[in-house]
Amino acid sequence: MKLKKERVSDKITIADIESWDNDIITIKAPTGAGKSYFVKNTLYKFAKANNKKILFLIHRTNCVNQFQMEIELAGKTDVIDIKTYQGLEVLRHKYKKNFDFSEYQYIVCDEFHYFMGDASFSKTTDISLNMILSQKRITRIFMSATGDDMKAYISNVKKIPTLDYELEIKYDFIKSLTFYNKDESLDKFIEEAIEKNHKGIFFIQSAKKAYELYFKYKEHCLFNCSKSNGNYYKHVDPNKINDMLKNEKFEELILITTTCLDAGVNIIDDNVKHIVVDVEDIGSLIQCIGRKRIQSEDDKLYLYIRTVTNKQLGGKMTQLKNKIKMADYLRTHTVKEYIQEFSRTLDFSNIVYDDTVSENDKGTKKINELMYFKCKFDLAEISIMIDTYKKFGYCKLLAKEFGFYDKETGRYDYRLIDEDYKNNELERFLEKFKGKTIWKKEQEEIINNVGLKDKRGRLQRSHTQLNTYFDSNNLQFKINPKQDKRKILKNGKKNRNFDKTYWIISKITNKIPSNA
Repeated sequence: MKLKKERVSDKITIADIESWDNDIITIKAPTGAGKSYFVKNTLYKFAKANNKKILFLIHRTNCVNQFQMEIELAGKTDVIDIKTYQGLEVLRHKYKKNFDFSEYQYIVCDEFHYFMGDASFSKTTDISLNMILSQKRITRIFMSATGDDMKAYISNVKKIPTLDYELEIKYDFIKSLTFYNKDESLDKFIEEAIEKNHKGIFFIQSAKKAYELYFKYKEHCLFNCSKSNGNYYKHVDPNKINDMLKNEKFEELILITTTCLDAGVNIIDDNVKHIVVDVEDIGSLIQCIGRKRIQSEDDKLYLYIRTVTNKQLGGKMTQLKNKIKMADYLRTHTVKEYIQEFSRTLDFSNIVYDDTVSENDKGTKKINELMYFKCKFDLAEISIMIDTYKKFGYCKLLAKEFGFYDKETGRYDYRLIDEDYKNNELERFLEKFKGKTIWKKEQEEIINNVGLKDKRGRLQRSHTQLNTYFDSNNLQFKINPKQDKRKILKNGKKNRNFDKTYWIISKITNKIPSNA
């Protein structure tokens, strides 16, 4: 059955466009809801009829190539110009020149989560953003499925009002949600895909890891990364990538790509059923999932995400706090006090940077507010994962986002594949003891094999604690403690005070799975 869902062009009419008066417009809509279609058709039609021009800004080269081909084929280059955010940034930052916006009446910022997402590693995203926000005689349109953090920045930090349009975002096309934690799982996923002839896309944050995975299975795979990845880019077949962009599908069994393909690119292929994402940033992760365009109600995805443990989240939180330490100081102190405090110390995060004051040509210190806000936003998100969701916080937050949480039962319906492997081994181990009388020596063997520890690293020995662990990890076993009441001879006499405890392990049937 063909998929029916609301489109941006249904939500925003010609009457809406006519009412815009150099406003800042935000459009939040799911991937595949026709954000780009709206610009290339509805907005184009209005602009052409009224002798107006559109500047369409994109942040990935692959997207530029795909969109450029589309508007050239459609004969719409008379109204729409396509450029990258990075092009604006290089012009201002490197060549000290200003881009001429004067011929445009609309600036469309496609996938505007770019400003915040890339701010985690790029020190210039604020340059293009500030250039665009300063164009107060132009209507500026910001579009994304994952732009909530940027909208908050524009509204709360920049204090600029926005006119907002929003379409409901659903993830009911995700058939199952699985988390993994080991690189070895990537090999297992590919080997299973080859064995069963299943098509899939692997998004890998690291170009090195992506290439190494591709190298092992290259006869079944297509590799892609950006030109900025240097030596790894030479293994990209540009002709095959161009064909993929043009045809919106790839011929190989597996596409292995970095996040250079995380936005704007369409893959329309019912045979692509599996998506694996090894990307930490949640906004980018969601964009990766959206590259596969869902065509019908029967078109479902099996999604696999590399998890981030609470320990790793804690480490990331420490890194973020260190990253903004110098900026925090500058926000509450003078430049002179800052220099005295951090004499001869560079801010390697690039959040604090040197700038010149034009009237007297003297230097000063400034804060990249966009990068700073990104760090604060990430800290808040990590706090929610750790403090609100507690154990498996990253998994639970995403499971709730994607609809794999039942409010009534409080249960999360996802798999932890590495935990499954561990639990399968533990189940086989416990099966050996089922129904047997287990004394202290064998109890110690079970305790050590489970390896349950508290926050201080102390091994947990109580049968109650072990049963709780079994229950929370869907292990269908229970330890039942028993007392041996037989009297034991001591010095030839019965010892009235002697009890001895043993365990009986039983198997539980019809247990309801839970990841809560």
